[in-house]
Amino acid sequence: MKTNTRVSTTASRRPRRGLSIVEVMISLTITSFLLVAVAAAYNASASAVEMNDRFFRATQAGRVTMNQLLTEIRRADFVACAPTSDSVIVTRPLVNRMPEEDSREYRYDAAAKKITLQVFYKKADGTTYVGPKYSLASNVETAKFGPADQQKDATGALLDVRIPVTIEVKISGNQVRLSGSSGPRRLLTN
Repeated sequence: MKTNTRVSTTASRRPRRGLSIVEVMISLTITSFLLVAVAAAYNASASAVEMNDRFFRATQAGRVTMNQLLTEIRRADFVACAPTSDSVIVTRPLVNRMPEEDSREYRYDAAAKKITLQVFYKKADGTTYVGPKYSLASNVETAKFGPADQQKDATGALLDVRIPVTIEVKISGNQVRLSGSSGPRRLLTN
């Protein structure tokens, strides 16, 4: 007679409840890699947005400064460029000036990498005083005002007729070069 030596497999197997420790460790490793990748992508995206914002603001300030300076030169009675091409002095007509205003100086500060505006005043008694420096554009790598095209007036004095202006704004690897020129209209009509 034959005996049944077969053991029932269903009795020895227990139902599994959950993951083994190896499966949990593998799952956690994969999840952590995915979270690190998502964080790195988010950080890179946020840095790019921040850099673009800084560059846009700097270039916009450069454009506004360029537009203001060229308009001031165009409306001026007298314009003088410094021999070093780092500043320009604009004397506005009496009707467009503030009370006691004598002239305005636009200057490039290479150390601070910015363009400033300073107003000079002259009182009726002849005393002079200087207003504060206003920062117009920052992150300016280079700025050049002149050399100006000149012509002689009726007395033989040389007058600056056309002043080229170049402003280069740079942040990290991004840069933009703005250029234009203008001259006082009153000199051109005389």
